[in-house]
Amino acid sequence: MKTLRTLFVSFSALALIVVGASPAWSLGAGTPKPWHYWIAPILALSFIFILIALMVGYYVKVLRPKYRGR
Repeated sequence: MKTLRTLFVSFSALALIVVGASPAWSLGAGTPKPWHYWIAPILALSFIFILIALMVGYYVKVLRPKYRGR
């Protein structure tokens, strides 16, 4: 189960990068754009999702057992 989840997350991240980078690749025929135009939104969203995952993980592992009388 853990391996399947890891593969799913890995392939989702790869798909997000490919989808996010496709506009930059299609614009490559005209004037070239710097690499940070297509990767900046991906990095920002990844940072937000990581923060949310950390908060949810902290709640599940620390706060919920503490207040449920464990």
